[in-house]
Amino acid sequence: MRRERCWVWFRGGLNESSRWVGGFQATTDAERGVLIQHPGYRDARVPSWRITTVEPDDLEAPPDGLDESGPWQFF
Repeated sequence: MRRERCWVWFRGGLNESSRWVGGFQATTDAERGVLIQHPGYRDARVPSWRITTVEPDDLEAPPDGLDESGPWQFF
């Protein structure tokens, strides 16, 4: 198991644009995807293309491998 600080890609909504959000911890383990944790959000398991461990130069530039069709979250 490995835990790192990361930024997570959020798809925009009605009043906001898509963007990277920092302050998360990413944990990789034997399970599918990456577990992300943040005090202001519930824990979630997401595909690896939604996270980066290097601060993005442009917080509104989409990630490489962006898959709009999903899945956006694993249950």
